[in-house]
Amino acid sequence: MEFDHVHFQRREYGRELKMEEKEHSRQEHLTGQIDMADSYPRSFVRRGKCLEMRFLAESSLSDLAALQSLVVSTLHEIEIFMPHDEEYLSRIFQTELSVLGVLAEEKLAAYSIIRYPGMGKDNLGRDLNLAEEDLKKLAHLQAIAVHPHFRGFGLQRELAAAHLQVLERSGYEHICCTVSPKNPVSLNNLLSCGFRVRALIPKFAGWWRYILYKNKNWPMTGAGMAATLDEAALSCLDIERQRELIQRGYDGHRVVQRGEKSEIFFWMIQ
Repeated sequence: MEFDHVHFQRREYGRELKMEEKEHSRQEHLTGQIDMADSYPRSFVRRGKCLEMRFLAESSLSDLAALQSLVVSTLHEIEIFMPHDEEYLSRIFQTELSVLGVLAEEKLAAYSIIRYPGMGKDNLGRDLNLAEEDLKKLAHLQAIAVHPHFRGFGLQRELAAAHLQVLERSGYEHICCTVSPKNPVSLNNLLSCGFRVRALIPKFAGWWRYILYKNKNWPMTGAGMAATLDEAALSCLDIERQRELIQRGYDGHRVVQRGEKSEIFFWMIQ
């Protein structure tokens, strides 16, 4: 399904990380990634525009930071996206295949970032009460941003799917990300990639965030996942009632736009 709205999201986890809390070394994440690197760059056409998806090196840092600033300037809600500083982004580039971009005529149209939190305090698995052993096998889909001129091209979903393949082929069993309840388009795009809402908690500066989770064995869509017929729909902005459902064991799995309002549907996974 294509999407025709704003495509940006913020996975702000490490802003307060100390420098000594290092990312996993580059060599620890190369297993299974050689084939992925060899399959890029990849060209495709959307809406008559020739695009190219490729992994980015640190030489693209200034372009990425410029696109991030542009996205922030177009926000209708400031809390949807808190930008990373260039020092943080520079550290991300040190890990192979962590930054994936889509370019149009050699200009950056969109990017995706993944990060390996290790046993750091910002590992989102801690918010989901995952076992310590599972925290070591967890990665973050950290951020995806799309230039306003390329909204409706399906790039957010395309980038998410590509980076999920990187993580799954690298042996990571658990993948998490965060999305604001005020960003239902991004939320629905990620749910369509096989994520499920597993928590709704205040995170950065007290702003509410869904914690989305995906197991590598789950399909890229929700098809085939066993669920009961017990389904409930709530406004994305009805924080307390959503939290009540989640505490009772419900997962958020799809979003429906009703006029200017968005509803998220929860079901009980067997």
